[in-house]
Amino acid sequence: MAWSWSHSQEAYYDARDNVGQKSREWLEVCYAEWFAAGVDDCGCIDGNSFDEEEYSRALENARELPDDVLADHIWDQMQEMATCDNGGWNAWCCPSGCHTVSFSPEESKATP
Repeated sequence: MAWSWSHSQEAYYDARDNVGQKSREWLEVCYAEWFAAGVDDCGCIDGNSFDEEEYSRALENARELPDDVLADHIWDQMQEMATCDNGGWNAWCCPSGCHTVSFSPEESKATP
């Protein structure tokens, strides 16, 4: 089960920052997953549909883009879908929710 976002502005800033802290490989995969996701009859992203060829093309393209461009694209898609896990702790970073980030500051940054 998934929920819609309903968090403070600070939580959104933290989630966006957490996306930017992810590894290069993670960013490339999430970027490509947005392009591979199907669209349902209402024009909404369908996390249950996946185009393998589109994924491969997008993954190749992602390898040529800087990290900040990948993170910005992922964040834009995340905001549009505005979905999080049950309980609202983690924002979905891909259409199916298998990649997430916390709405809280990452632990490594929160500790001195």
